Amino acid sequence: MIKNIVFDLGNVLVDFDPVRFVREKNVNDQQQELLRSEIFGSVDWLRFDKGTMTRDELALTVKARLPEDLHMIADDLLETWYNDLHPLPQMAELPQQLKEKGFNLYILSNAPQDYYLYEDKVPGHHSFDGIFISSDWKLAKPEHEIFRAFYSHFRLNPAECYFIDDNAANILAAEETGMRGFHFKNNFDSLNKELSQFKLP
Repeated sequence: MIKNIVFDLGNVLVDFDPVRFVREKNVNDQQQELLRSEIFGSVDWLRFDKGTMTRDELALTVKARLPEDLHMIADDLLETWYNDLHPLPQMAELPQQLKEKGFNLYILSNAPQDYYLYEDKVPGHHSFDGIFISSDWKLAKPEHEIFRAFYSHFRLNPAECYFIDDNAANILAAEETGMRGFHFKNNFDSLNKELSQFKLP
């Protein structure tokens, strides 16, 4: 029986869109692509997500790869990117609806410590019974260890959990550790159909 619904953050509850973040800066197309690639598309961003690199360290490594005329814009992006996060409209009411039906709600997400600066943007964030952020644990999806740490920390049976994530590799890893999942690709109607199958006594 499914008792716990587990949400990813980016492109599930909020819109994480580096292309848009960069496009809003006053730079040409080539510079936009360079900023997106060297910041959000870099291995260093994954380290930032995992909590093994601070924002200051990330800024230094990013700027070492960028021309000097983009350094101020890179700093600005790293300091403000989360201001452009918005709740996905169709997901805005879902956490509270599930909570009212009696499900326990959790977040399991790759996210840097900046999460604590934008958590109020997360739909229904007060409804969640637990938040598990990669940078707090120095672990990251799709590593199996982060799923096992999540189950252990909240004393959850993975067979009683259902995971919603936009990354197919993360869904596979969840399944390999005992938790069923749904690959979310803005297919809200399909998700609702899946969730409607779960009934609490």
